Amino acid sequence: MKRYLIETWGCQMNAHDSEKMGGILASRGYVPAATAAEADVILLNTCSVREKPESKVYARLGQLRRLKERNTDLLIGVCGCVAQQEKAAIFRRAPYVDLVMGPRNIAQLGDLLDQARRDGRSISLARDDDPVAFPPDTAARGPGPRAYVTVMEGCNKACTYCIVPYTRGREVYRPPEEIVAEVESLAGQGYREIELLGQNVNAYHSGADDLASILRMIDRIPGVCRVRFTTSHPGHLKRGIMDAMRDLPTVCNHLHLPAQSGSDRVLEAMRRGYTRARYMAKIGYLRSVVPGITFSTDLIVGFPGETEEDFRETLSLMREVEYDQAYAFTYSPRPGTPAADMDGAVSEALKRARLQALLGLQEEIQARRNAALVGRAFEVLVDGQSRMDSRMKKGRTTCNRIVHFEAPQAARGSLVPVRITRAHAHSLTGEPLGAGGGLT
Repeated sequence: MKRYLIETWGCQMNAHDSEKMGGILASRGYVPAATAAEADVILLNTCSVREKPESKVYARLGQLRRLKERNTDLLIGVCGCVAQQEKAAIFRRAPYVDLVMGPRNIAQLGDLLDQARRDGRSISLARDDDPVAFPPDTAARGPGPRAYVTVMEGCNKACTYCIVPYTRGREVYRPPEEIVAEVESLAGQGYREIELLGQNVNAYHSGADDLASILRMIDRIPGVCRVRFTTSHPGHLKRGIMDAMRDLPTVCNHLHLPAQSGSDRVLEAMRRGYTRARYMAKIGYLRSVVPGITFSTDLIVGFPGETEEDFRETLSLMREVEYDQAYAFTYSPRPGTPAADMDGAVSEALKRARLQALLGLQEEIQARRNAALVGRAFEVLVDGQSRMDSRMKKGRTTCNRIVHFEAPQAARGSLVPVRITRAHAHSLTGEPLGAGGGLT
């Protein structure tokens, strides 16, 4: 049998893109390879958002070159955002690469593989008019109980640090009926939690419908018990979406809402399109109408011109919101973005020091918030075995906390009431209760 290996870097959208690639390969008779050495096709599905990822890609390609020398029939492809960013330069730097494919060209993967085998090389890069449509039953999804559903592609924002509008293109939206049909199919297959994906997911619109409309449509689909959506831009978090989170029992009480900075001066330089006060007003409204809601965020430290006062304002934002998770990074210039040419570069040493201070504060916040949950009970959606202890199962609460617990008979996809007995830095341990026992 022909075998494939897909290595994935990046966000949930990249993970779902890899599922789509895997489905196409499966339809052509391929099965997953356990290691790169036994693969007939190796695809690197890349992300170019941070930390000079193109360097990591070329380093990985250098390692794969030895496999290509031993097996000249091996096809090596670079896919995703680095492919879109680097284009044909990939062939010049790594001439043993056979395929370069942008993130909006996945449906062409089969034809590109055929072309690479026939002609020795193939390339297809995303255009703004490329459709977002993809046969939903083709994706090689995991065993569940959660499934990703793409609702839109691209981003129309102009954040000065971000390369996504260039690599992913302008926004394109799927029709509501396609989204609903895919979710209905997934529910019929036993998937119980749906995560709606888009680079700027709450900007979704199609005719008179917006993300709130989609959430209401999905809430009525039998078999769906949880719905999430990511990633949201604060400027597009409208009252209708927040009220849908309040009103719809399937919509989870967790929201990933990137702040990027707590300083209005930095937010303006980033062209984020909102102030700290407007951001906090939306946090405040959701906390007033959605019981137990939790928040996660993205933060950048060391943006050009960031002063100590600006950084202190980011720390104060973290204390004010008390995020349950924070994904923080040092600023890294991306090619072609306005911020790459800005004055006021912060030294690497200072960026690292600020990042450590920020992460240290977040650890304190998470430890305190997790400890406060000991004794409370939550409904946990079982998604597999615990990596912490092979005798235990693992799952998530609606508020997106990971819980480990002993329940040998609990099947993947089942809902188990669990009382929290112990808090860890990034997860919780609990014990299963009787049916419905005292959930909070």
